[in-house]
Amino acid sequence: MTPSPADCRLEHVFDIEVLFGADRVIFGPLPGGGNQGYTPAIGGTISGPRLSGTVVPHSGADYATVRADGTIELNAHYLLQADDGTTIYIQNKGYLVRPLPGEPQPSYFRLTPYFRVPEGPHDWLSRTVIVGGGERRTDPDRSLFRYYALV
Repeated sequence: MTPSPADCRLEHVFDIEVLFGADRVIFGPLPGGGNQGYTPAIGGTISGPRLSGTVVPHSGADYATVRADGTIELNAHYLLQADDGTTIYIQNKGYLVRPLPGEPQPSYFRLTPYFRVPEGPHDWLSRTVIVGGGERRTDPDRSLFRYYALV
């Protein structure tokens, strides 16, 4: 196949570790089945070749929906602060992927984040397709995400 401008590759841009508090809420059932979750973020860190900084404490939460079919839809909103002081809004949408019975790997996330960023050194986030993966960890309660730009 001839190389084309439509060809894509992934480039690692940054990682985020989001720390969570103990005050989770799950309620339901919702109309049509399933439950709604709320898990507040209490802070975290951002590190990587294109962005570093912190997750602004108490600036957002995970609002996961457990559908009637057992699928978990992720919908998280947070504020990030880059090391240069720039405030960045992130909305993470995606799914929790569970292994098939008998598979050894743990559950993991697949995500498509959306960003709102002021003009400046980080506005590339608002015009770049980014995808990510992640996993939940305990002790302390946190999620680890790795993000890639589609280039």
